[in-house]
Amino acid sequence: MLDTLTSASIIVPMKDNDGSDNSTIIERTIRTLCETHGGATAWEARGFWVNNTGRLFKDDVMVIQSAMTKQEGNREALRELARNILDDTDQEAVFVSHAGGDVEIIE
Repeated sequence: MLDTLTSASIIVPMKDNDGSDNSTIIERTIRTLCETHGGATAWEARGFWVNNTGRLFKDDVMVIQSAMTKQEGNREALRELARNILDDTDQEAVFVSHAGGDVEIIE
């Protein structure tokens, strides 16, 4: 059933790879999810990843979650939010968890 609400999330690093603050981008992402889906919940976490040379990276991140249906339009809207984050930051990728639980790394 496509009308059932479930959670979706997007993860935004607190600081860009060059050390600059991403709070404006985080606030914009939260505002967009509130305007399009009625609300959002955000919390700080720590993300980890390993690059091609085996170096472990640690990022302080903001996990931003919102309730939405599994409709393809919602999936594409999250992808677009991730692409906007990539355009406005020095990030290599953005992690997105779609309604229903499947995930994507948008590069």
